[in-house]
Amino acid sequence: MKNIIVAGLVLLSVARPVSAQVVDTTTLGTVVVTATKSPAEKASLTQAVTIIRGDDIRQQGIARVSDALRTVPGVAIAQNGSIGSVNTLFLRGGESRYTKVLIDGVAVNAPGGFFDFSHLSTDNIDRIEIVRGASSVVHGADAMSGVIQIFTRQGSGPLAFRADVRAGTNATREASVESAGAAGRARFSLGASADRTDGIYSFNNNYYNGTLSGSAGYSPVNGSDVVVSARYGASEFHYPTDFSGAPVDSNAYRVQHRLTVGVDARTRISDLLIARGRAGTNEVSDLTEDIGTPFLSNEQRVSSSLSRNKRRKAEIGVTAELPLQSSLSAGLEYEWERERSVNEDAPIGGDATPLSSFGATRNTRSAYGELTGSIRDRASYTVSARLDDNSDYGTHSTYRAGTNIPVTSTTRLRASFSTAFNAPAFNQLRPTLFTKGSPDLAPERGKSWEIGVEQLLLRGTVSLSGSLFRQRFTDMIQYVGGGAPDFLGSFENLTEAKSNGYEVEAVVRPASGVVASGSYTVAEPRVSRVSPYYSGGVKPGDALVRRPTHSGSASVSFTRATFGSIAVSGSYVGKRPDFDFTQFPSPVVTLPSYVRVDASGSKDVLRFNAGRSSLALTARVENVFDKEYQDVFNFSTTGRIILLGARYSGSL
Repeated sequence: MKNIIVAGLVLLSVARPVSAQVVDTTTLGTVVVTATKSPAEKASLTQAVTIIRGDDIRQQGIARVSDALRTVPGVAIAQNGSIGSVNTLFLRGGESRYTKVLIDGVAVNAPGGFFDFSHLSTDNIDRIEIVRGASSVVHGADAMSGVIQIFTRQGSGPLAFRADVRAGTNATREASVESAGAAGRARFSLGASADRTDGIYSFNNNYYNGTLSGSAGYSPVNGSDVVVSARYGASEFHYPTDFSGAPVDSNAYRVQHRLTVGVDARTRISDLLIARGRAGTNEVSDLTEDIGTPFLSNEQRVSSSLSRNKRRKAEIGVTAELPLQSSLSAGLEYEWERERSVNEDAPIGGDATPLSSFGATRNTRSAYGELTGSIRDRASYTVSARLDDNSDYGTHSTYRAGTNIPVTSTTRLRASFSTAFNAPAFNQLRPTLFTKGSPDLAPERGKSWEIGVEQLLLRGTVSLSGSLFRQRFTDMIQYVGGGAPDFLGSFENLTEAKSNGYEVEAVVRPASGVVASGSYTVAEPRVSRVSPYYSGGVKPGDALVRRPTHSGSASVSFTRATFGSIAVSGSYVGKRPDFDFTQFPSPVVTLPSYVRVDASGSKDVLRFNAGRSSLALTARVENVFDKEYQDVFNFSTTGRIILLGARYSGSL
């Protein structure tokens, strides 16, 4: 049955018009800024890159970035229940902490790599770039299996407005407004949204999320530009489930506030030299509270955990045009990280008693160099190296070499080899309430290589691409349980793993306004070696949890300016292992495969202001066939969700 479903998805991607959620992987002239230190045409890159356009996200009514990423090759999403619950992403089989996430060039991962996608909305997004494969040579720590960068919309042309409202299943209510424009050498965009839902459980499952985002750009003279962007989000999630997924808690909740600010400036010093400076900060505050009755006690008490972390970074660099159609980028970076947390316990209405507190800072100084170019306007190449010096774990070097060769006018081959590393988290290096400090932890290390091919057919109306990848992760950090008398655990570099596989993609544009796309991925992340000092249950050959070996997607969209749009997408997630935490010790179980189908549409009902403004009715159905599935064992996920609304778009 699985093979029939997968075959159907792949055939649909080639035979029928499909949505552009995974957008054009071979369009010449598309500029990508995430894969290399200086912007480069997508066709010349040596790694697989997917671009998702903000217009496609808005057209399909996708509210969360994680849902926009579900159809990207190599991406697996694991959501612990209802909307607002912890939402992790695995790229090409790597750990969730191995994908670096950026917003306008600012890293938003927690120190140590983990990023929770649960509260990241799609408001005011211009595009999302996904680079698959080791990328530490460009972005430093955390980019072991790839990078996802979200870009805020930039204003252009006349002042434009957009407003959306919709409501639906689970008492969901959503509203957003956006405005953007340009005047002379200045431009801006501004967006705001507010969402809420009662969730999928009958009690304590409300979720609230609000986002403010914007950017402002100014070009004082030709060849110079500065952009300031900011994004603020506040969310509150009530969850009834315990660690095993059982709905038993009527008052647990989590609140998060996140502020991300970035500045990017560049100027052309001469015909052959460009200087660039970047700076950014990401600040996150997480509060979790619960009321419960401790073991062997009759008194209800309030327990709370407050965590605050910051990442600040500054970079200066230059790009020099060299002979023989080549360029050299070089620069320096400085990053400062801090984390503070406190766990408290108190009787209801009484004074809190600190159970533990934690605080740490560290900094990283980095230098990089990257040589890119082409040979006789044909084969392009990239050679780069980087050195990071961290105050916690010392120096670490990474490098990349790759080439992209046009075999014919419609066929390209590419190949690359890259290394990467992931920094230990603060709570692994230093003592916490439940663990001893492990100050001698080494960074996790990775090596990856890939070869790929891209083929255009029928005068570019069909594009096909495929990648074969091999990844190796060493010095992987594992938790080690503690013994008497305090039973405090610790962390050690104990494991090695491999994740090998391939990806194939197809995009078809048979007519104006019609786009079809599909992809299929095979990734086999497995433990390859464990340290002789390791006493846990993991052994060589075990599959890494919550990552499917087989996954695929297909979609179809139709858009017409005077009509509206229709889009249908389907994603297939194969079997994958997980732990059953309802038992101790927790055995490994197998989560069954599933297919989820989403559909959306809009219909213009009124056009005015000489056609520059319109009012449309919108509809989105998530999980059309009400499929029951689990991303995490014993945690229910949303069933069918129907959202109906209206959208105003206009410009002066």
